[in-house]
Amino acid sequence: MVATARKPGTDMQLNVSRAAIADILDVLARHNPGVPKSALKDTSKIVAAVAAAAVRLSEEQQRRILTHEKVLKKAMESVVADLAGEDREGLLAVKTSKPVEVSQGEGMGDLLDESEGRRRLAAIAQPVRLEDWAGPVAGPSEIERKFGTRRSTLHEWQKRGSVIGLLKGERKHVFPLAQFVDGRPIEGMSQVVRIIGNRRAAWEWLIQSKPSIGGAPLERLRKGYVSQVVEAAERDFG
Repeated sequence: MVATARKPGTDMQLNVSRAAIADILDVLARHNPGVPKSALKDTSKIVAAVAAAAVRLSEEQQRRILTHEKVLKKAMESVVADLAGEDREGLLAVKTSKPVEVSQGEGMGDLLDESEGRRRLAAIAQPVRLEDWAGPVAGPSEIERKFGTRRSTLHEWQKRGSVIGLLKGERKHVFPLAQFVDGRPIEGMSQVVRIIGNRRAAWEWLIQSKPSIGGAPLERLRKGYVSQVVEAAERDFG
């Protein structure tokens, strides 16, 4: 998919090529065989416009967005609804042979005053050490000394998704220690990683409190509630 430069005022004032829109239309048509292509054309333009905007971001900015996928989803729902205005239902009026369930989302929450908004933006802009949000971490050498786990074994666990390695710096991976019990990975980690895909996002999800399952998913895994956590991951990311 290629975004090309065009004059302002065309294609939603974003640099979206006709080839990109056509590619997206083909993908949507393949995944929605019951929907005629004519009904997907406008949807393709919207997706292409979003993609063109995302391409302009740096790799670091894109990675940062991927750690907040649920926030991104809510933000996009709000933007589309605002652009559609009173005719927002028209964007969702796709002709299908089956009834379509329309989700309104949870909204954007309470409005913040200017001072609080600036404070939160400033907090986001400040660099945060990996350990400050991920918890205690260790490299392969330290894990070998602490648990007796060989590097080759740790690498195999990481390859299978049984443990999560987080990139620190440009190349070095470190491993949150909370995912080990008696020197071995917690059962169920690989299933969660496979569902979520992005390992950084998976670790952030695992350590955040989730009242619907009675606590942080990682703690629930440690207590043996594997199926409960896997089902929660499928609801959030499946």
